Amino acid sequence: MVLQVNGLEMKYKSKQVLDKITFSIGTSEIIGIVGPNGAGKSTLMRSVLGLEEINKGSVHINNIPNTNPEFFKYISFLPSDNYLYMQLTGYDHLSFVANIYHIPQQEIEEVIELIGIRSYVHQPVKSYSYGMRQHLLIALSILTKPLIILMDEPFNGLDPTSIIELKQLIEVLHAKGISIVISTHNLDLLEDLTEAIWFLKEGKLYTDPLQSNKEVQYEIKYSCDGDLSQIMKKSHLPFQTNENLLITDATFAIETYLQWLLKNGVRIHSVNPIKRNLEELYREFYGL
Repeated sequence: MVLQVNGLEMKYKSKQVLDKITFSIGTSEIIGIVGPNGAGKSTLMRSVLGLEEINKGSVHINNIPNTNPEFFKYISFLPSDNYLYMQLTGYDHLSFVANIYHIPQQEIEEVIELIGIRSYVHQPVKSYSYGMRQHLLIALSILTKPLIILMDEPFNGLDPTSIIELKQLIEVLHAKGISIVISTHNLDLLEDLTEAIWFLKEGKLYTDPLQSNKEVQYEIKYSCDGDLSQIMKKSHLPFQTNENLLITDATFAIETYLQWLLKNGVRIHSVNPIKRNLEELYREFYGL
């Protein structure tokens, strides 16, 4: 695993902002983190980076703690607030970071080409659109060749074209083996882009909210010689059919259906969980 977070706790006055948060992230993963305002998404990211003081817990990248300066060679952060200097050019920003980390000029040029900012990198940042600034921030974040990037609300303020471009860029970084954690309120973007979506609620992190909140319906692809509806009616199990698919009820274990089908000579070709709509799950999980 690239990033390991163990037992992270933080209290603000009497409020438990982070409550025993533990998770790990491997190579080339894209994780989404969601939750209402005040759930602690930004605080969690800042705590991982050591920018917030925690009460308990530890954070490591490749066994290097976030109290060691070496830690920051392997992780980058895109905060929701813009921290660029308006009077400087994009190239000035890249050169500054490159000088700190002793990065060769050639690697600056490679990042400029990869992110696609060549046409405006020598212009002052004050002339950039919001999307152009986000691209520059990402260029800065990958200049040190991190293993993981934390992005806090990266799609805020972007027009549709810039959103598409940023999604494509995230996919390029992912293909290069960089892990990315994205905090955003845009559920549609997360559903398309990420491999897993984690929920924050009352200081706790739910890395499998689907399983934590509700049992799963399944689609069973089958074939049989008789009438499946007649076979299933005798089982007294609730079900639906759609062509050669049997759809189970979430309140009954999948094993119950499989045992009955096999007992009655039904041939099972595949069993797949039905993916639930993220907005529906979000509303249910947070009681909206």
